[in-house]
Amino acid sequence: MNFSKTFALLLAACFTFYNSHAQTYSALWGKAGEHWNRERIPDFTTAGYKSGKAAIPILAKGVSVTAFGAKGDGITDNTAAFRRALLACKPHTALLIPAGTYLLTDSLRISRSHIVLRGEGRGKTTLYFGKGLEELYPDYNVHNKNQTGWSWSGALLLFDGDITGNGIEDLSIRFPDSLYEGHNFHERAYNAVGFSGKAHDGWLQRVEFIGADMGLWIEKSAHHITAQDWSIEPGPRRAAQNISGHHAVNIYGGHNLLQYFTINARYVHDLSVESDASVYNVFHSGRGKDLCIDHHNHAQSNNLFTDLHMGKGTRPYTSGGNTTPRGLSFHETYWHIDADTAMDYCDKYNTPAKHSANNVQVGIKTNRASVPGDADNNWFETIAPAALVPANLYLAQLQFLHLAHYR
Repeated sequence: MNFSKTFALLLAACFTFYNSHAQTYSALWGKAGEHWNRERIPDFTTAGYKSGKAAIPILAKGVSVTAFGAKGDGITDNTAAFRRALLACKPHTALLIPAGTYLLTDSLRISRSHIVLRGEGRGKTTLYFGKGLEELYPDYNVHNKNQTGWSWSGALLLFDGDITGNGIEDLSIRFPDSLYEGHNFHERAYNAVGFSGKAHDGWLQRVEFIGADMGLWIEKSAHHITAQDWSIEPGPRRAAQNISGHHAVNIYGGHNLLQYFTINARYVHDLSVESDASVYNVFHSGRGKDLCIDHHNHAQSNNLFTDLHMGKGTRPYTSGGNTTPRGLSFHETYWHIDADTAMDYCDKYNTPAKHSANNVQVGIKTNRASVPGDADNNWFETIAPAALVPANLYLAQLQFLHLAHYR
């Protein structure tokens, strides 16, 4: 049993004990999984690094960026120094970034396995990208009329290629304090971290994004990435705006685990699943200012959203994309979704021609009554979020399968 999974199981056990006085259980799960209806609720425990079967490793200390001329003074351009350090960094070691603010004026690409970037902590080590992707590599009107592809893809710090065992940890990533110009597909593309080109079994942990147009991007062929203990802050000027950026996270790939997060801003799309490869992703133990779960087309399915506090709760299913009607979802599981105000179920955007179908929604803060299997095979089970046990379906599945292994 690895540390991260043991910790998750302990959390699940503690949460169940803490809420045991409520003892309100779903007919699809029961008290401890004895009624798990697998035809409606998939097994989500294989999401994330190594399919959840191994702990994220602690790589040995490697070279420091300061040995290659980097200076954390917020003024020196450190791009060349970081690139030299990355080339010199040996596999299975961490590139050390001491406390300080490191100005970078171009992107960084890591295309070798088992390389980790490690700072000395959020707010201590800061990577400051002074330019966005659109300024560095203009794409507006190049591939799409009146649009830049950087609006929904790409990253300034990119893990790219059929690589594994890569991560970034213990630092902040900050962008110039600017206003968000709106949903015009001409963003500066202050896109922070990305995984692409079949990158897999990677991670991001204890990372803070400040002033990003997009915090995390996982391309369609990338998979089994864990992002844990992360947060998004808007920056001073964007904090005053109603919308602070385009995508908080944009997930095209599958089997990714996004956990223990806070989004202290309102994005056009907060938690986006974008493609037919966006399957078996897990979003849990997160909260935001006014979160929306963005189903950007009608192809993604079998994703889990659990133990989330949506903030205001005014737009839980608000979605973009060209497939209409926007806001529909199919074969998705929503479990223990709380908010400041009552929300609707995911059939809100149904039209006579197209309906959300085959979804499970249990423990959503809503004024609607239960509908255990409607004409579209949606299971709407109305239980107050504070009363629902277990509150976190992902952790409950981990606990159930762990116990089943020893029966």
